[in-house]
Amino acid sequence: MLARNLAKAFTLSVRNSTSNAAAATGLNFRFTDEQRELQQTLRKFTKDEVIPVAAHHDETGEFPWGVIKKAHAAGILNGNIPAAYGGLDLDLLSNVIVSEEIAYGCAAMATALLVNDFAETPLILAASEPIKKKFLGRMTEEPLMAAYAVTEPWAGSDVAGVKTKCEKEGDEYVINGSKMWITNAGPASWFFVLCRSDPDPKAPISKAFTAFVVDGDTPGITRGKKEMNMGQRASDTRAVTFEDVRVPAENMVGAPGEGFIVAMKTFDKTRAEVAAIATGLSSRCLDEAAKYALERKTFGVPIAQHQAVAFMLADMAINLELSRLITYRSAWEWMQGRPRGYFSSIAKCFCADTANIAASNAVQILGGNGYNKEYPVEKLMRDAKIMQIYEGTSQIQRIIVAKDLLKRVQETGTSIPQLVGVVWSETCNLDQLTDEQRELRDLVRKFVRDEIIPVAGHFDRTGEFPWDIIKKAHATGLVNVDIPVEYGGLGLDLISSVIIGEGLGYGCTGIGAAILANDLAETPIIIAGSDEIKKKYLTRMVEEPLMAAYCVTEPGAGSDVSAVRTRSEKKGDEYVINGTKMWITNGGHANWFFVLTRSDPDPKVSAGKAFTAFVVDGNAPGLSRGKKEVNMGQRASDTRAITFEDVRVPAKNVIGAPGEGFKYSLRPLVAALATGLSARCVDEASKYALERKTFGQPIANHQGVSFMLADMVINMELSRLVTYRSAWEIAKGGTGAYFSSIAKCFAADTANAAATNAVQIFGGNGFNSEYPVEKLMRDAKIFQIYEGTSQIQRVVISRHLLNRVRETGTSWIAS
Repeated sequence: MLARNLAKAFTLSVRNSTSNAAAATGLNFRFTDEQRELQQTLRKFTKDEVIPVAAHHDETGEFPWGVIKKAHAAGILNGNIPAAYGGLDLDLLSNVIVSEEIAYGCAAMATALLVNDFAETPLILAASEPIKKKFLGRMTEEPLMAAYAVTEPWAGSDVAGVKTKCEKEGDEYVINGSKMWITNAGPASWFFVLCRSDPDPKAPISKAFTAFVVDGDTPGITRGKKEMNMGQRASDTRAVTFEDVRVPAENMVGAPGEGFIVAMKTFDKTRAEVAAIATGLSSRCLDEAAKYALERKTFGVPIAQHQAVAFMLADMAINLELSRLITYRSAWEWMQGRPRGYFSSIAKCFCADTANIAASNAVQILGGNGYNKEYPVEKLMRDAKIMQIYEGTSQIQRIIVAKDLLKRVQETGTSIPQLVGVVWSETCNLDQLTDEQRELRDLVRKFVRDEIIPVAGHFDRTGEFPWDIIKKAHATGLVNVDIPVEYGGLGLDLISSVIIGEGLGYGCTGIGAAILANDLAETPIIIAGSDEIKKKYLTRMVEEPLMAAYCVTEPGAGSDVSAVRTRSEKKGDEYVINGTKMWITNGGHANWFFVLTRSDPDPKVSAGKAFTAFVVDGNAPGLSRGKKEVNMGQRASDTRAITFEDVRVPAKNVIGAPGEGFKYSLRPLVAALATGLSARCVDEASKYALERKTFGQPIANHQGVSFMLADMVINMELSRLVTYRSAWEIAKGGTGAYFSSIAKCFAADTANAAATNAVQIFGGNGFNSEYPVEKLMRDAKIFQIYEGTSQIQRVVISRHLLNRVRETGTSWIAS
């Protein structure tokens, strides 16, 4: 029954993914119903067939033939083989789902399954029709294994260093050499083999190598003993020696001399699947650690209640969700026909590093038990390490990412990829914006380039409020874009606001904060204001360039919004407000304020019912504005204290029902500003690194600098992706609390790391105010503070995580 269900799920997934569906419009982070069914069915297979035997195969090192045969019968094995050769022709996203789910149970078994894909992919890409029928056809007929034989003792990540050679003799090639650490080498029915066909060391690598498919029983092939590795012991890894192995010329994969190109194209595809294995392992680490943290008690409470442990779990959850997103994005890029290697290398690098950190943290949370083989996290930590080594080390991935980044910056002056191509289908559209959103993005970029960047330094030095910029932005339509059409606005969704936010953040986050503070104040009115209030306050924002302020923070209530002490008391048809707010953006120029007050003085009343929100006119008697604060950064933004002394507000100015004011918060916009700042840091640092020379060459050529740039752009891409993910969820009607906190936390931390690294790359110039990165570093810090500190975001994330684990036994969220 299980096998039939799996086959059905796979078939449905194929039909959906390969149909010529109408192009999706805009971002979409949701799988199809068929893909979700596939995911659920795989999850059951892993629970029933993989997890119960994983420890046995780790202990004995036996190859998991029992699981392999069941996987083959269920259609899990060789799912990428085209239908013409008996396969299911699964797209890469479906294969990524398979890899992640199996790896949750055992990364070694997932690797064994996946290596068949590695070996089959070059044949699918470049082999002749007879070779495809012969070698791919046999894989679907019975449970056979294949191997990808490229790595050598002195050629691991440096594939160009391969020394195994082939020489043409008549209608055959003779292969001699040794391969090392070849997964599935013991049981392989056949091998994909990369050889050097041109012995000239000066020959370009794109023409020096030739690839073959070689039968496993060919005379001259010797398989070494199975290696006893640190982890992934169910995977069969061996040396393979070729001594005068004669292979028919028809077994060539691709044209003579093009083997290296075939191998690289294979890596572009399969690195997403390796990233998925690492993600599956990270997911298992998080689940095991979270469940244990809810059960294990110290000092009378579960250790999950200790903030040190909760923050570890939060960071594991953040990086797990980011791993999933970038893995799906990498697969999506391949399916768009854009396999540049950039996103696949980002995915492989980040997910591998995440898996190792997650495993180490899981062991730490389990303490002494984590170091004991009776608990699964000990195996998970041993299994994780290889993720940073095979399929190109994490260091090689950073080299690839840095090269791609620097090439773009040299050619275009920016790190932003110039993307082209069509949308794949209805599912998981992880980059393609609508035509209108792309026009908006381009409009914002031009506005920032022409109007903001040239004057950003001036406003930073003087602290003047950028009224001229505000007026131009208002005239251009970049202010108050979220106001609904019926009140004179554009009615754009949160994704569009995020696009604007990122663009403004690239130019100047101080100016961006001033503009987007309007959105923060308007959003609760749009969500919960009466029609009368909307007409009065939203319409005026469209008619002229006015500012508004989101007035929540207090001296003793920053991230802890529930500690707000500004109080409101109902008197007849009015409320009387008393209290003080601090650090209010746009406080000096706001035409009106969104104000959160405590309306129920009983400290036992839940936060969800104790607060009431109002819209308050800026000229209301009793409202006074303090002096403008002189802050570390974002000095173009006007930040002040606001005091309310017996300020009388009509009851009709209540936003939402009394007691519900606590609910409204919007963090993706802040994440977008931070992402824009990170992108600017990447661009400035990259351009400087290409120009500045030490030891006779640009510092970009020094690996220490290029690795810094790689990490900056990796995290910037992840920030953008999770910010879009959080905005998408809210735009689709979800609460977005979990992903919004992840986006805010990660984007803020990334902006600070990016700015610090940019200053470091500039050296002494970075510490000088004549260069923009000095301002960027000062501007970045506030992102870890306002709209909820990075620590508060981790509290929110860990609470969501632990509630899910407590209720469902897993951290998993349906896609």
